[in-house]
Amino acid sequence: MIDSSWQKNYPPLEKITENLDDNSSLAKLLSLISENTRVIDFGCATGYLAYLLKQKGCVVTGVEINEQAASIAEEYCERVIVCDLDITRLLDILPKQTFDVAVFGDVLEHLRDPWRILQETKELLLPQGYVVASIPNIAHGAIRLSLLQGKFDYQELGILDNTHLRFFTRKTVEELFEKSGYLSEIVDRTHLPVLENSPLIPSLELNHLDNKLVEEIQNARETDTLQFIVRAFPASVENQYNFLKTKFLENYNLLESSQSELQQTKGLLESSQSELQQTKGLLES
Repeated sequence: MIDSSWQKNYPPLEKITENLDDNSSLAKLLSLISENTRVIDFGCATGYLAYLLKQKGCVVTGVEINEQAASIAEEYCERVIVCDLDITRLLDILPKQTFDVAVFGDVLEHLRDPWRILQETKELLLPQGYVVASIPNIAHGAIRLSLLQGKFDYQELGILDNTHLRFFTRKTVEELFEKSGYLSEIVDRTHLPVLENSPLIPSLELNHLDNKLVEEIQNARETDTLQFIVRAFPASVENQYNFLKTKFLENYNLLESSQSELQQTKGLLESSQSELQQTKGLLES
């Protein structure tokens, strides 16, 4: 008898790739990868991302722990390597290979030592290469409220997936990449309302929670962030310069925009004052 129980963790490709919305981590990762590039997709599953990347002219190498899933992904990848990243050195399975982009779509939290994997990935990247990743947010409001009820129950899916070994907040996501030798930025997020009825977050017993406390957590920073979408470059001198230059230009443009808005506001204020003086003059005459 063929064991098909593994398939419950790998939904049909059509269900995942059709009608991607703006709040999909798959769509957000896809948008960060240029056309006609060489990509290595860690945890490629049955080839969801590879299928979409192939349409952009990309050549994808997949890495997957599940043999059955890997066999399906082979249709969309140039090559699929079946291995356990926790016990494998990347340079042993990918000797003399380089890539434009390395993708970790909800993978790093499953590893015992994601720092090692990220460090080794630097050796696989071309000079302008980079990493993109989606990472669940353990500080989601539903998790916070669940902890206040004394619960931290693992689930089959979502932030408390029972195969997760590591848990990250915004701060520790940034530290993960920094300690692994990258310049990183959280470029986007996927969102899920705190009180949403979803298998991706714990269900809450609201009648046991103070309404004011629930409201405060709903308004807290990153409270509805389901996943962080990260782009990270190896911290070379050149990349550090380019990173700082980009940040400078962003801040400069923001300053110019603020100054322009300030001038417009000043102009409106002066116009209002002039109209006020005219009206005052009419009333006094």
